[in-house]
Amino acid sequence: MIVAFRRHTLLPLDDCLYALQATIPHLTRSALHRCLQRHGISRLPDIAGDKPKRQPFKRYPTGFFHIDIAEVQTAEGKLYLFVAIDRTIKEAPVKRFHYDSHEKLRTHLNDFMAAYNFGRRLKTLKGLTPYEYICRIWTSEPERFIVNPTHQIPGPNI
Repeated sequence: MIVAFRRHTLLPLDDCLYALQATIPHLTRSALHRCLQRHGISRLPDIAGDKPKRQPFKRYPTGFFHIDIAEVQTAEGKLYLFVAIDRTIKEAPVKRFHYDSHEKLRTHLNDFMAAYNFGRRLKTLKGLTPYEYICRIWTSEPERFIVNPTHQIPGPNI
């Protein structure tokens, strides 16, 4: 009776238990589960279209940050948690900060992005950071760099 009921209704275990306890009062959840296991129907069959189709993540260039925000309630009040994840290399630098104002947060995020982009190794620079590349070119081709800081000031340069 239990096996026929399960095959006909395809109900989950707890729903089967609730429906069958009226006719079999001494039936327990564990006894029902053991019975269904013995007959090989303890797991419901996967139904096509039951789960949403998984799609691959969109490809992003290195350095594209996804920034998430979460609101956290603490004893001090409401805090905001920001997480920046480089989606290409799956890197998420973690450090805890407290900001007294949104302006301080905005300044810190701008500084973080500038520092990250400055220290990042790039394929177009043959695996060097921008700073390392500039140092290499400075030593190999110093004529490319103008030492005179007034060369772009309009007017007579003395």
